[in-house]
Parts: sequence; C-alpha cells; structure tokens
Amino acid sequence: MKRLTLDDIKIPKPDFAASKLPKGQVITQWLIDWVKHSLEFGIADFGDIIPTKEQFAQFLDVSCATMQNSIRAVKNLGYFVSKQSIGTFINDINNTDLKSPDEITRGGFIQTKIKRIIIEQNTKLNSPILSINEFCKIMDVSKNTVRFTLDDFERQGYLERKKIKGNKYNWIYIKEFELTKEELEENIHENDYTLINKLVSKIQKYIEKTYKPGEKILPNLAFSNMFEVSIKTINDAMKVLNNRKIILSRRGRYGTVYLGGRLKQKQEFVSSERRKITSPNYSYSWQKTLGNLEKYIIENYKQGDKIAPIRTLAALLNVSPNTIRRALSSLIENGYLISKRGKTGGIFIVEIPNTSQDAYRWLALNIDAIKNQTN
Repeated sequence: MKRLTLDDIKIPKPDFAASKLPKGQVITQWLIDWVKHSLEFGIADFGDIIPTKEQFAQFLDVSCATMQNSIRAVKNLGYFVSKQSIGTFINDINNTDLKSPDEITRGGFIQTKIKRIIIEQNTKLNSPILSINEFCKIMDVSKNTVRFTLDDFERQGYLERKKIKGNKYNWIYIKEFELTKEELEENIHENDYTLINKLVSKIQKYIEKTYKPGEKILPNLAFSNMFEVSIKTINDAMKVLNNRKIILSRRGRYGTVYLGGRLKQKQEFVSSERRKITSPNYSYSWQKTLGNLEKYIIENYKQGDKIAPIRTLAALLNVSPNTIRRALSSLIENGYLISKRGKTGGIFIVEIPNTSQDAYRWLALNIDAIKNQTN
C-alpha cells in the first residue's frame, strides 16, 4: 500500500469544453479511466491511497465541492472505499476485504430507493422516469444526490439522457433493473430509518469511546465530514441521540455534551434545554442562515468577488456574527468560498452556490442594515 500523488496521474486532464456533459459527470468518468489505466500499467495497486479532494480540485481547477461529489460517485460504483482518518483507497470491486462490515453505504441506499421507485411506478422501457424534483420530494434528499445517482445509472446503461428544451432533459428508462436479494428485502418506505439507525449506532460508539461524561463533543459538521453523509442526516441522528438522552445539544458556544450517567444529577437543567430540542419549532438556526447567505451571495456577487465582512453580513441577515461564521465555515468546507489572510485578504467566492430557490421563502433581510451599507 502506498500513497499516490498527482505525479502518478499519467492520463490527460479532462476536456470540459469539448464535452456536453455536466462537469461533475466528466470528472467521475475521468477518475474511473485514471484508476483503470493506473492498475493496467502497474502505476497503482488495490489498496493504494488516492490524492485528497483538495489536491484533485487544484489539479483540475474545479471546486472542492465538485471534486468531492465526483469521488463519492466513484465510491458508489465500487472503485474507491474510504477509511476514517486514513483516506480513500483504490478498491477491488470483486474483493470486499477493504470494506468495513458495518460501513454506511448512503450511495447504495439511495440507489436502491430510486430503483424501487422506478419499478413501483410501473415505468415501461423507453419511457421517461420521474423528474429530479419529483424524486427529491419523495425521498427528501438534495437534487445533487439524485442527479449523481441518475448519472451512475446512465454509466451502467440503465438510463439514457434525452434533451427536451434548452438545458432541460429527461431520463429515459432503457434497461430493466435487476434487484439483488438484499435490495428486494430492504424496507425503503417513508418510515424506514435504516440509514439513520446505522449512523446513530456508529456515532454513539464513537462518542462513548472518545469522550467522558460531561465533555463537549465535535460539532455536527465535523461528524458530517467524518462519516461522509449530509449535515441533515447528521442532524437527524443527533436528534435521536438527544431523545435517548445520550447527548444534550445546546445552542451557541455551549455546543453538544455527552451526558453519560450525569442526567439525574442535572435533571432540572436538562429538562429546560430538552424542551427546546423536542419542540416542533426547534431547528438549527445556522442552517437557515446558511440558506439565506447562499441566496444573498447568488443575488449580489459573482465568482471571484470578495464578500462583505462578517459583521456586515450579520447585520444584513439579522443574526449574530457567530452564526454567520458557522455558515461561512460550511461554505468554505464545501469549496464555495476561500479565506485569505493579510492586507489583501478576506473571504472570496470560488464557485457560486447551486441551490434551490424554494428553500428561501422565509428569507427576511434587515432593510435598515442594507440602506446603511449602500450609503
């Protein structure tokens, strides 16, 4: 086993301009071609660690978010497998030795759901399947998650992309899915929480092994990166752990604490905080701020621009500077923004966030702050 570098890449970079496919799909196919070429010519072997997403992103001149999505797509196809705190390995598709027996395969879970939905809709061959928006509503997942899964099915020959108008297209069902025994037996209906339960178990084991009762644990974003699932999935898992009284999530700088056996000693305090957590109105305010911030960036900036200071953004969006910092950290982590130090430093836009407009109906800017900024 060795750690591969960018110097080990012996195939040409992808030509984005010459392809009509989305950039992410081009990169996904390029990664597969690179793996096959490297194995064929002895440049790499199964178990070798690939370069990081940041190194790939810089090499291909794309955002970290785009690179991460493509690496996940290749993982879903079985060419890569990740190990916590080590990296991503080249995997032998015919050998499961590198895989953890309890690995959370979110990509496989989503693929199974989409397969089952297409079959249950009685979709005929050479007919269009549901739109990406329709899949999102049924499954409560992001558009990118559905889009990359459909891209995988196209590469496997089950679907075909057909352009209908401008940049719009339909997916055509051209080859019948062959469900495995596990996929046939798996319960994927709306009340199924298989993925969440697996994640809850893994997080609980990690917390109990790593922390002592009363200690503050990692933020949800760190767990999202650790287990390679969406922040929404982590939030759902944390709510389960809160309800089980394993942890106590508190707002602001207090963070989330591992309770262990301390619940009885602090019952009065826990009750007060837990009422907020279990309330129907409870939500992670920074995530709403993240949505507001994305919309503000989309409407007011272009790629390469330097955005307003944190306190200005906090005034515009009517939230605290700490909430803005957390939302900015998420955008930086996902490769949309970059922070630079020094006299000419600041936070700059690497790539404009690609997000749905429907999520921002509740957006309300601080009008007075906007007037003060423009004066």
